[in-house]
Amino acid sequence: MKAIEIILLPFVFIYKGFIFVLLIPYYFVLGIAKVFELIFSKNKKNSVKTMPELKNNEKVKVIKTTRSAYDKPNNPTLETDSVKLKESKDKATLKKQKEFERLVKKAREEEARRAKEQEKLRIEREKKEQEQKQKELELKKREEEQEAKRQAKEDELRKKGQPVTFQEKIKAFYKKLTFNKKEALELEAKKAVLDEQFKDKNNNTSRFEKPLIFNYIAKNKEGEIEKSSIEALSRVDVHSFLLAEGYEVYEITAAKTSGSIIIGGSYKIKRNRLIFYLSQLSAYLKSGIALAEAVKILDDQAKNIKEKKVWRAVYYDLSMGDVLSVAMEKRKDSFPKLLINMIKTAEMTGNLPETLDDMVEYYTESESTKKQMKSAMMYPLVVTIFATVVVTFILMWVVPQFVDIYADLGSDIPTITKIVISISDFLKNYLIYILLVIIVLILIYLYLFRNIKAFRKTMQEFMMHLPVFGKIIIYNEVTIFTKTFANLINHNVFITDSMDVLSKITENEVYKKLIYDTAKNLTKGDTISMAFKDHWAFPNIAYQMLLTGEKTGRLGPMMERVSSYYQEQHRSIINQMKTLIEPILIVSLALIVGGILLAVIIPMYGMYDAL
Repeated sequence: MKAIEIILLPFVFIYKGFIFVLLIPYYFVLGIAKVFELIFSKNKKNSVKTMPELKNNEKVKVIKTTRSAYDKPNNPTLETDSVKLKESKDKATLKKQKEFERLVKKAREEEARRAKEQEKLRIEREKKEQEQKQKELELKKREEEQEAKRQAKEDELRKKGQPVTFQEKIKAFYKKLTFNKKEALELEAKKAVLDEQFKDKNNNTSRFEKPLIFNYIAKNKEGEIEKSSIEALSRVDVHSFLLAEGYEVYEITAAKTSGSIIIGGSYKIKRNRLIFYLSQLSAYLKSGIALAEAVKILDDQAKNIKEKKVWRAVYYDLSMGDVLSVAMEKRKDSFPKLLINMIKTAEMTGNLPETLDDMVEYYTESESTKKQMKSAMMYPLVVTIFATVVVTFILMWVVPQFVDIYADLGSDIPTITKIVISISDFLKNYLIYILLVIIVLILIYLYLFRNIKAFRKTMQEFMMHLPVFGKIIIYNEVTIFTKTFANLINHNVFITDSMDVLSKITENEVYKKLIYDTAKNLTKGDTISMAFKDHWAFPNIAYQMLLTGEKTGRLGPMMERVSSYYQEQHRSIINQMKTLIEPILIVSLALIVGGILLAVIIPMYGMYDAL
């Protein structure tokens, strides 16, 4: 019974009781009518037919006529006609008799056939009832087993000193309350049909050229019904995979989509979660756990449904024989391109755990740099927004109070006060339009920045030429570029593949152009450093280190040193900016608010002098 049915149960009882009370008069009248009908029918049966009474002076005539079978008719013609009539009647009777016998025979045959069908239906019904009882017994047995497992788990927790939590008790009670035997039997019937389908090896073995999404309904090891999706080439693969994982499969259907959809393709795993998963995967591999089993543990650890789907799809591909890099690459944007290429190289060299540790360190430092960048940009943004709100409040609600005072006194108002009053009136009349214009401009800017390459490059160049913010952006890009390049070189990734990965990591069009020019120079046989020579976006120190690394054959270690140096420079300039920007913003806010207050107070001194 579902929870909604339990809630509606009292209302059903009230409704049925109300109907019963309404029907009591009807049944009372019906009973009285039945009693009268029985009385009159009894009197009718007891009545006896009698002769009609004779009237006065009326006699009864009794006419008795006796005829013999040997009496001859007076008219011979009538006798002949009667014989013929008798013969024709005999023929008609005989014909009717034959027709009657034929119909009786047909009816008997139909009755025999109907009896056979009824017997067959009865046997099938008994068989179904027996199967139903068997399923109910199996279902009851499974419930008892699950209850026993749950009880054993509770006992084990009690022995360990860990009491069963209230949440687990509520969950178990709700599961027991919402259990529906009809739905459970329907799932068992679907399971029987599905098992029967897959018993035939020639059935459902068709495979698609591209993977499709299959939706499935199955019961996991904990006894919970799981409805999810998985990417596969056929229903048989999904069924075999789920059975191997200990599931009871009830239904597998292909998703109704126009094409193949890769699970997890539209979901990008967050960087902090990716760091956690990679460190866990490295630890499991170092402890001797197989790769597929380690990924399965990650699937169990994932709390986010989308992340769970991603790891489930990776685990399925590993079970089907794919390597980890291929399984991750199928997930589209869920995993970074750099990670996939690093794992691909590690699979060839056999040092996957070490590579995963390096990637954890790389992404940890990269995330730290991004957080510093966000922190540096967040503080001035918050202060600016706060200052704007304060100034707007003063201009719209404080200044108008003094305007009325000035109008009543009729004194001369200074120019600065007139300017403040004009700004106040403008904001009061057009604030909504100003906000709409700002929102529209921001949306247009974001659209152009994301979709038009020339506009994005122009804005990035403009921001990189700003006095302080430009250095922060340049140092951040150089740190990411050199750190990634060092990782790729140290893990024996080809230079051309490294350039491809680097171009997909950065979102800055200036550095994308630099990397493109580098790849173009490599095809001509030139050095890597040729494209970075005398470029305004690549510091001279970084260029000299890159050139030295090329000449000495130690490009990887040199790039690591460049990365460490500019990471420290980036951290230092952010701290300096945070230190300087705080007093600058406070002074700017004080000047603006102070100027407004002076513009309001100065006319008041003029009024006092006039008085």
